Amino acid sequence: MASQPTCLVCQKVMVKGFLSDLGHHNTVRLPRWCEGEPRASWLSGEAKSSQVKEGVKVVAYRCPECEALRLYAPSAE
Repeated sequence: MASQPTCLVCQKVMVKGFLSDLGHHNTVRLPRWCEGEPRASWLSGEAKSSQVKEGVKVVAYRCPECEALRLYAPSAE
């Protein structure tokens, strides 16, 4: 992964962020792109600890021009 990914369509430098998944009880919501780094909350965890150990966090870059997203799952933080 490049340190500053560029859009494959516009060739603009993309903005780093993450995808949120904020569902409560039986509510399902579409993921939202959020700029910057996620902040940990003591109210909720990301997933069950057994799942987190097996997976990697996804980093989402967004083009400011055409609004395309590029997703990466880097193996090292």
